[in-house]
Amino acid sequence: MARLSTKDKEKPFILIGAAVLGIVIQNVLNKEITWMTYVVEVGVFLVILAVMLPVEIRDVGSAFKKIKPTIIALIVNFILIPLFSWSMGWLILKNYPDFWVGAILYTLTPCIGWYLIFTDIAKGDVAWGISLLPWNITLQIVLMPLYLYFLIGKVIPVDFSALLRSVLLFLVAPFAIGIIIQRYVIKFKGKEYFFGKFKSYLGEVKLWALVVVILSMFASQKSLTLSEINKVGLLIIFLIIFFFVLFLLALLIGRLFKLGYADTVTMAFTTTARNSEAVIGVAVAAFPGHPLVYMAIILGPVVELPILLIIAKILMQLRGFLDITKKFDFEAQK
Repeated sequence: MARLSTKDKEKPFILIGAAVLGIVIQNVLNKEITWMTYVVEVGVFLVILAVMLPVEIRDVGSAFKKIKPTIIALIVNFILIPLFSWSMGWLILKNYPDFWVGAILYTLTPCIGWYLIFTDIAKGDVAWGISLLPWNITLQIVLMPLYLYFLIGKVIPVDFSALLRSVLLFLVAPFAIGIIIQRYVIKFKGKEYFFGKFKSYLGEVKLWALVVVILSMFASQKSLTLSEINKVGLLIIFLIIFFFVLFLLALLIGRLFKLGYADTVTMAFTTTARNSEAVIGVAVAAFPGHPLVYMAIILGPVVELPILLIIAKILMQLRGFLDITKKFDFEAQK
């Protein structure tokens, strides 16, 4: 049985260390570092490019044939999560409507990039994850006005330009560039080199680019004021419950529908990871003068990142339990 390398075991702790260092830097400087947002964008682009590069195009094509898990993922993302988020907000945040609205907005939209990174860290099916992206992007655009009308009580226009920029920059561009680089390297160096030495080098790029991204994200976030501690505590409780309930749901779905380890990992991250970029513009346009709405959306990734790292670690520890393929192979040999 394959064993996790030392680097795979240490990776979550390295990334958590980057988040802690970023928080320390922000507290020492105590000011907003706007130029770090560009560092974050460049870093995310490099990480997603490194994630997409080793994925063969035929694998992505075959991933579209995974009808059952795809339907399940879409039902969870676009029916169960909005209802769950609204209900949990009513229980925990109903006395703080700005945080409640911000939390709903943040949890409504599936991630269009981050979940691929963590799917790759936990050895999930990245190809299927990529095939889910068009679904996630299209449905969140189409359904957002309905969600805002029925869950928040008013119709708010979606900032299509911000979403389009995010899709082009963090999905279309790295995917297209990845295809070109993959074909070029294979043509001149061969498949053995590409999926051997070159892929190993990509692992280093992913790790340290992600370290820079996380450090910059936390370092660029302005520290919260002491007067907001009580409200922030409730929001953090909301987010922690949200992420772990969805993680447990993904594990349950994986067992009930016999998805196997790789698909269960992808299911876990496509349903837990959220897309804060898609709703920042909506929040600013719909709720001017309500900074706590923005704070809820900005705080989301701060809580999300370490939780996703913990989930990745737990999934890797549960690999033997979740890998039903090995069980079936063993039973077939009896």
